[in-house]
Amino acid sequence: MRASQITPYVLASIGLAAATNALHLHIWAHGEPAAGLFPFMAGLLLAATSLICGREPSPSSEPVETIRLLAYCGALTGFCLLLNWLGFTLASLIFLTAVLVFIERMNWKKGLLLATAFSVGTWGLFDALLSVPLPTGMWRV
Repeated sequence: MRASQITPYVLASIGLAAATNALHLHIWAHGEPAAGLFPFMAGLLLAATSLICGREPSPSSEPVETIRLLAYCGALTGFCLLLNWLGFTLASLIFLTAVLVFIERMNWKKGLLLATAFSVGTWGLFDALLSVPLPTGMWRV
């Protein structure tokens, strides 16, 4: 079995584990969304899309880019490490900028603009609009 055939199932397992772990944060509390809603939904989305992709036949002529896959794993690990230290908004800004600029090779301005829009938009949706607390880090940002 090739890595391209195993990867969707590994990602689905990670998504299910993240969704299960988010249940400890509570999904709903006091009539409104709680801290576990976002990671729970993200984990389920990762699991579902990975299983859908796993059902599609993988082309034999398209090789798996191992270096790129490892770069994504490193970026995700860095995001996880920075999340509690910097908070969600800054950690996601750094993570998305790094992924878009260094891995996807997007120009700096466009990558930074998209990363900023996503980070601020996600904060606005969950923290400001839905009152779901996101990790703020040691600087309370």
